[in-house]
Amino acid sequence: MADLRDQTLGFRLRHEWPAYLYLLPTVAVLLVLNAYPIAYCIYISMTDFGTGGRGSLLSYHYIGITNYQFALTTGASTSLALVENSFLWAGGSVVLFLLIGLGLASVLNQPLRGRAIYRTVILLPWAFPAFITLLVWTNMWGYEYGIINSMLNLVGIPSVNWLLSTPTAAWSALFITNIWLSFPFYTVVFLATMQAIPKDLYEAASIDGAGTFSQFRRITLPYLAPTVIFVGLMGFLFTFNNFYPIYLITNGGPGISTQIFITESYNDAFGAHGATPLFSTAAMYSVLDFLIIVCLTLVVIWRTDLTRNWLK
Repeated sequence: MADLRDQTLGFRLRHEWPAYLYLLPTVAVLLVLNAYPIAYCIYISMTDFGTGGRGSLLSYHYIGITNYQFALTTGASTSLALVENSFLWAGGSVVLFLLIGLGLASVLNQPLRGRAIYRTVILLPWAFPAFITLLVWTNMWGYEYGIINSMLNLVGIPSVNWLLSTPTAAWSALFITNIWLSFPFYTVVFLATMQAIPKDLYEAASIDGAGTFSQFRRITLPYLAPTVIFVGLMGFLFTFNNFYPIYLITNGGPGISTQIFITESYNDAFGAHGATPLFSTAAMYSVLDFLIIVCLTLVVIWRTDLTRNWLK
């Protein structure tokens, strides 16, 4: 019998309709917990809720796409910076994750002495809550008492104000911290994929005179390609909205050089640094972020072929 997963959506609906009835309670809950907040956020982004005192918690008015027009005109520089920072944050992190994960997985896949110990040590960053780890790293990047500057001073390099001096220093601190938080996952995934590759292929390649680099390029990489693409795309989507590292370490500074959509939205909504809460502006940035994520998700769905045969 043919696998139902390979059938069209119409065929599934005709033959599996009782199963879809059982899903209705779950769908209803998801609509209440997800669809309604999203719809309400879109509506708030088209009001004067908390903008310059015109709208309050009890009284606000529908103003259409005025907030979006502001974001694309007067506030265009801020909006462009948020887009650039969000893509830099996600893209730069994922590239580093993939390179370091592949490198460590390749080393741990070799017949090393004490390999089991190394694999255990690799997982140590996962043993601590991310929030606690970020607070520790924030102190490590401190200008006066941080251990990073103390180590630089030992070799004659003056202290660097990593979090407030320049965008380059702030981004460096963010990327290094994010690597520490994420490299175990990528290493474990790539290592598991490498161990699933038939050893006969490497033996045959070795007999034919292929070197280590040639084996990696012609055998390992082709087998890893689907995993790299999928993990890379999912990692990009997750990091695009990864709030905690930026909020806890740089809070978007210096200026807005490391600010992304989600941190800007949070600061606007909750009145960061004593500012007046701008709920409609926060909602507007959330909607823009949501639209970008939807577009990226469609790319992931297309690239991973999740809807194969559904619309035939």
